[in-house]
Amino acid sequence: MISIVVPAVLVSMIEIYSRFKSETTVRSTEQANALLKVLESGIQIPLWTLTQKDAQSLIAGIVLNDAVLSIEVVDDTGEPFINYKKKNYSSLIKSGLFIKKSSEVIYNESPIGLVSLEYSLVPAREAAISDSVRILFIIAIQAVISLTVILFVINRRVTIPLAKIKQGAQEISQQRFDTHIPTLFNDEFADVAKELNIMKEALRNSFGLLEERVEKRTQELLQLNSELTMAIQRLEGAKDNIVENEKLAALGSLVAGVSHELNTPIGNGKVMANSLYESATRLNNAFKSGSMTQSQFESEISEMIEGSQLLERNLDKAIKLVQSFKQIAVDRTSDQRRSFMVNSFILEVQATLLHIFKTTPHTLNVILKEDVELNSYPGVLSQVITNLINNALLHGLEAKAAGQVIIEVIPHVTQVEIKVIDDGQGMPQDVKKRIFEPFFTTKLGKGGSGLGMHIIHNLTTATLGGKVRVDSQVGVGTQVTLMIPLEAP
Repeated sequence: MISIVVPAVLVSMIEIYSRFKSETTVRSTEQANALLKVLESGIQIPLWTLTQKDAQSLIAGIVLNDAVLSIEVVDDTGEPFINYKKKNYSSLIKSGLFIKKSSEVIYNESPIGLVSLEYSLVPAREAAISDSVRILFIIAIQAVISLTVILFVINRRVTIPLAKIKQGAQEISQQRFDTHIPTLFNDEFADVAKELNIMKEALRNSFGLLEERVEKRTQELLQLNSELTMAIQRLEGAKDNIVENEKLAALGSLVAGVSHELNTPIGNGKVMANSLYESATRLNNAFKSGSMTQSQFESEISEMIEGSQLLERNLDKAIKLVQSFKQIAVDRTSDQRRSFMVNSFILEVQATLLHIFKTTPHTLNVILKEDVELNSYPGVLSQVITNLINNALLHGLEAKAAGQVIIEVIPHVTQVEIKVIDDGQGMPQDVKKRIFEPFFTTKLGKGGSGLGMHIIHNLTTATLGGKVRVDSQVGVGTQVTLMIPLEAP
């Protein structure tokens, strides 16, 4: 449509412009020149004889042409002979749409005067506009007829065959292979339809083979999925067993710690009890034999009082240790929620781990600030901190002659920040990225299960409702930060 309409419009505009210019300027000039020649030849005798009546008769015939605006004739002395101006001459002149022609009047080969003619372009312009409108109307009718014929041919020979091919292709895409794509004419579209019919048969055969393969692969995938499900169940069971074994191992370590820590105050208490028994026996024998002196009595009594005080202090220490260990053991085994003060809780955890550090060259330090109360799961938090400290000893400080582990507690408005820091060997970035993955360990075959940090992450996020972040640099150490809410979810 564009290729037809645009050239037609351009050619029409050029033609109309050419005709308009010819009608308005060229033709008007020709007509003005012709009238001027008539005036020039017809005015000779009246001007020579100075007969205005004859001249006016000539002028009256010429001004019948509506385009004539004025006629002026002067003699050879410059005196006016004829001066005609059309009505509304002033307004017509202001438009500027006129031409002016002048010529000398020659009689007997001598100039006897000058004739001037002002000729309007308006009638010629109106005629040219009328012709242009007629031409445009004809061109528009021609374009409409041409486009109608072309669109009819395109619709019959292109659009309808393409629509049938498109419909057939859509039905083939919907796996309706019984569809037949018809051909209307023996042309390129018929070739396309034939190729689509051939492709349809090929797709029918391919889909049949594909369905057989899909059915076979589906059965294989179902069997593989069943095997994977069983394997996942076995792994989950193994994971649960490992978690329980770690709890039992932690309790075993706790019992060992209880035994080790209680050994000193109980041993001291036993020594004091034996000393008290010996002092009482000596005092009793001296009393029965009558040989007891006042100085001996005062000395034995003084030793018995001092021994009783020492015995009481050791028993108090043993009682406190037992209470602390009992609370930790209850928390570990029950995982019950309760309210507790974070500083005393950290000190209890430290007490249960001191026996481990006594067998190593490393130290465990605690940095406490303002005490806050947590309503959370102390057993879970104890397990998390203990696992972090064991990881620091096993992985961070393993190759170091003497290192330290620091537990730092920083209270906030709605949560408490607990840092476990070691100055060990640190870890590279590839290990740090995978540290929370289950069954990932750098101690494979050396006692590492690969579940320590995974369990820590799950307990911290799921049970305690907090977050855990690991920062580590090779050769500098590792810092694990726990952000625990004061109110567990």
